[in-house]
Amino acid sequence: MSALNSKVWAIVAIVLLIVGFAGGYFSGMAAVPAKPAETVTVTETATTTVTQPATAAEPIKIGVLLELSGDLGPIGQRMLLGAKLAAQQINEQGGFGGRKVQLFIEDGETDTNKAVEAVKKLVEVQGVRIIVGPMISPSTLAVAKYVNDRKVVCISPSATAAKISELGDDYIFRVVGSDAFQSQALIDLIKQGGYEKIATFVVNNDYGIGFEEAFVKEFGDKVVVTIRYDAAKGDYRTELEQVKASGAEAVMFVGYPQSGTTIFRQALDMGLDNIAWFAAEGIAEKVMFKDPKAAEFMAKVAMVGTKPASPTGYAHDLFVKRHREVFGKDPDLYADYTYDATMLAIMAVAQAKSYSGEDIRAALKDVSTRYVGATGYKVFDENGDPMFFDYEVWKVVKTAEGYDFAIIGRWNAATGLVLKE
Repeated sequence: MSALNSKVWAIVAIVLLIVGFAGGYFSGMAAVPAKPAETVTVTETATTTVTQPATAAEPIKIGVLLELSGDLGPIGQRMLLGAKLAAQQINEQGGFGGRKVQLFIEDGETDTNKAVEAVKKLVEVQGVRIIVGPMISPSTLAVAKYVNDRKVVCISPSATAAKISELGDDYIFRVVGSDAFQSQALIDLIKQGGYEKIATFVVNNDYGIGFEEAFVKEFGDKVVVTIRYDAAKGDYRTELEQVKASGAEAVMFVGYPQSGTTIFRQALDMGLDNIAWFAAEGIAEKVMFKDPKAAEFMAKVAMVGTKPASPTGYAHDLFVKRHREVFGKDPDLYADYTYDATMLAIMAVAQAKSYSGEDIRAALKDVSTRYVGATGYKVFDENGDPMFFDYEVWKVVKTAEGYDFAIIGRWNAATGLVLKE
């Protein structure tokens, strides 16, 4: 890594001592004072970039593809802050070897066709060879052939579908675990209730269908109705009537905030608050509480679910502290994963022999073996998946201030489900 300047390496050395991994894990948590919110160095233009002098060394070009509008827009906009924070921290230290980070940010619009167009723009117009994203599983699968054919690296911060692992040893990586494991966490959670009649209510894409298939395989005849909903439909009374008519004692819901808000609001109106509801991480975001009726429903049924865990400890605490200092608020769902994906992308480009997908891919695999960040160890397996991961179990509760997601347990493949007493 001879291209990295001495100041950045000094920070790396300090971080290694703090985190305690003398063997070489780089947390990416540069110990520098953060700038106040009004002086964040990332500026929005038609193509968002981190500003740099015209005479600067060749920039580290990173594409960022998140859902900044549509059903997942509220989550994607908050995730973007993680990418911006990573770029700012590197640039405040003069970059890597004088190379500043330049972010090219595109909106996937929660639409696979738009995501494909955005990736083509990043690659063919902006000349990007590594992308943080796509954010969602359907878009990740939709762009896979295009980026693999052109040897463009993608690091998704939040695409969880099990099918992504089946792509094998290619140019698609992710810093979050597969739903093959999260579905098992939800299954273990639901088993505790001893339900004999279960409904699955999932968004009609690879993300939702993957959960549905896992549940049908596990529970068999106990699944009395399977519903795949259109996120763009806007009215779900027909689907909710199917749940009601089935006599289900519990519902496993997998969806997104905008459509999920409508579903829960209508479920409250239809009296479906007298059965148990479980959910995956797609709705584990406080934006769900903006609609009073949806929030009331989630609290009334004491909705329980799972989401990828954010590790506790120094590295994550430092990320949260910097996020508060720069943006004036705590990070939301997947912002920390986006931070880690962006930092890994930056480090891979800095280490790569050239700005080509092949060299960046090789560097990324090497960098991941020495990186521990806001979300923990990020070493990749042969499928580009993280080798270490676990999930938090959350429950919606009503508080004096309103509503919140209370963490009531954890799950991982080694320990299984462990709930707090």
